[in-house]
Amino acid sequence: MAAASAYEARRQRQIEENKRRIEELGLRHLAAAVMPPQVKQLKVKHKARAPGAAAATAPPRRSGRVAKLPEQPDYRENIKKNIGPTAVERSHAIAKAKATELKGKLGADYPTFVKTISQYSVTTTALGLPRQFCREHLPKHGEVITLVDEDDKEFDVQYYKAPNDCTFSIKSWRGFAIDHKLDYGDCLVFQLIQRRKFKVYIMKAGSWLKMTN
Repeated sequence: MAAASAYEARRQRQIEENKRRIEELGLRHLAAAVMPPQVKQLKVKHKARAPGAAAATAPPRRSGRVAKLPEQPDYRENIKKNIGPTAVERSHAIAKAKATELKGKLGADYPTFVKTISQYSVTTTALGLPRQFCREHLPKHGEVITLVDEDDKEFDVQYYKAPNDCTFSIKSWRGFAIDHKLDYGDCLVFQLIQRRKFKVYIMKAGSWLKMTN
């Protein structure tokens, strides 16, 4: 314990001696002269920005290469302008409207239905008939049915009745379709004037195609 106290006393005397010599030599002022001035650290205050302010004020970042390219057209505008029925679609709609109008004028004395000719029922497939109409007005089994056009020309077609559909056979129907130059979109009004005979009125879609152009 005594040895430690003696060591501390000597150490304290040495520190005091060193301070005295530094003061005598002027080393403290010399060190202050060569030391660079302390830079005062500035505190930067950030202003609070409203949400979305940066996006509204800052210009959009664009690639230099992209910025040199000419402005590209907005193809979406062209698509919007082209939306709407084509001339062919309008002519089909007119044919169907005319057929529906004629069906109303024919009255309810004889059962009638409207049939639009599809791309497949022109000459390549059998002509499908409305099932509800078949159940209520046509024979329950296959029979020959006569179609009478507007010139009173008669065509016999084979009628087939199945559990889920009823049709005019492709072989017999093709003859009627070819003779009357039926095309996709034409509308036919079938009026059952006898148990096995239809009066057929044809509304040609092509008749209104030039009018819609």
